[in-house]
This record gives sequence, C-alpha cells and structure tokens, in this order.
Amino acid sequence: MITKELRILFSEQNPEQQSGLKHFFDSKGIKTYFCAKDGKEVLKEIDRVAPQVVVLDVFLASLDAIGVKQACESKPASPKLFFASGSCDNERIANQMYDAGFDYYMLKPYSYEMLLNRAEQLLGAAFGKKVQESDLEMRVSDILHTMGVPAHVKGYNFLRQSIIMVINEPEVISLVTKRLYPDIAKLNSTTASRVERAIRHAIEIAWDRGNVEIMNDYFGYTINNMRGKPTNSEFIAMISDRLRLTLKKEKLI
Repeated sequence: MITKELRILFSEQNPEQQSGLKHFFDSKGIKTYFCAKDGKEVLKEIDRVAPQVVVLDVFLASLDAIGVKQACESKPASPKLFFASGSCDNERIANQMYDAGFDYYMLKPYSYEMLLNRAEQLLGAAFGKKVQESDLEMRVSDILHTMGVPAHVKGYNFLRQSIIMVINEPEVISLVTKRLYPDIAKLNSTTASRVERAIRHAIEIAWDRGNVEIMNDYFGYTINNMRGKPTNSEFIAMISDRLRLTLKKEKLI
C-alpha cells in the first residue's frame, strides 16, 4: 500500500497555484513536483521523480495530455493515476480523456481536498484519515446486508463503491450520470448504463424482499408512498448521509 510517500506531479507554472498546492499537500506529508506545461518536459519529469499521480492540463505544448499518457504506457514504471484538468465544462473533452484512459477529469479551479480524496480512493489508500477504507467498506457492507441487498448481485458492489464515493465526496451525488456512474464503471471495467441498471436491480430486490423496518427507518419519511421505491440517487444519498453523520459523531472524519 502506498502511504505518505505519495508523489504527485503537476503541469503547473503559476507561482500562486504552486504555492497553494504545495502548502496543502505538504500538510498531508505528500510530495509535490511541478513542471512546465509542455508534454516533453512532463515526460522528462516523470522519469526523474517517478510520481504515482500525474495531474495534466488537457492542452500542453509539444505533446498534449493524451500523448503523454500514451507515451507512458510503454514505460516499466508508469504513474498509477493520470488526472486531466481543463478550464471549460466540455463533456466531449471529458469523454475523450476517459476514453484515453485517464482516471479523472477535473474542471478548474478544482478543490485540493477533492483531488486528494479521489487519489486516495483510486489508489486504495487513506492518507491521513482516521477511518480506514477497509473499515468503511465493512460498515457499508453491514448496512446493505441488513437491508437485504444480496451480496451475489453485481449491483451490491456498485452500491457499496457508490456510497463510499459519496461519503468521501458528497457533491458527486448531484452528478450521478456525469460522474458517479462513469467513475464506478471505470473501476469495474464496465459501462455507466450497466452500473445504473445493476444498482437499480439490487435496490428492487432489497425493497421487495428486504427488511421492512430498516427500510422505513432510512426512507420512511422521505419516499413518497405513491411513488414506491427510492431512486438510485435517493438510496445512495440516504445511506451515505447517515453513515457520514455517524463517522462525524465518532470523530473519524
């Protein structure tokens, strides 16, 4: 497991931005490196510092972000994560980045905390957090099991990952189709539509056959009786919200 030896390389030349990034990540015990917004310079710096995470502007001189990613595929010690950042909210560009194998696309200005949360989640490490990912997984698993979500269906794992993702990054719940489903799909080598359907199927099973008292405890006052089952986002939001509050009370987040 990679812990506080994490190294992040940014294609960033703005002194103010560099200072902000360095201050935040230094406080977490994480090393930051910066280089020119030039694809060839990025490749040289990757060879020099061997970062686990690379954060690139979409458009670079000499070689763009996709070109850098492709060039690293032949390297024996390629970075584990590639993040791309852009200044415009363009779905086509974001999709191009994901299609090229980038792990995450961020719109500038992005939150440093959000960047760290995403890196932690994708790397499977919890830098500086009191609650370990394994403990969080166990808690979510217990809730889903109690509710009656069967562990053998694909939607069970997708639900667990979605809930953990929303606990770590609450704003994702408002971007279910744009962020949540695509990110879970990427983690499981599948498609966003299959993630959506599998989660819906798991919820339907739990709602029809699960523990009624537990369901009422979580959803009784928020779900319209005439409408029936909660939507995927309602189901994920209610569980993640409840668990997040519990973790706060326990001073684990």
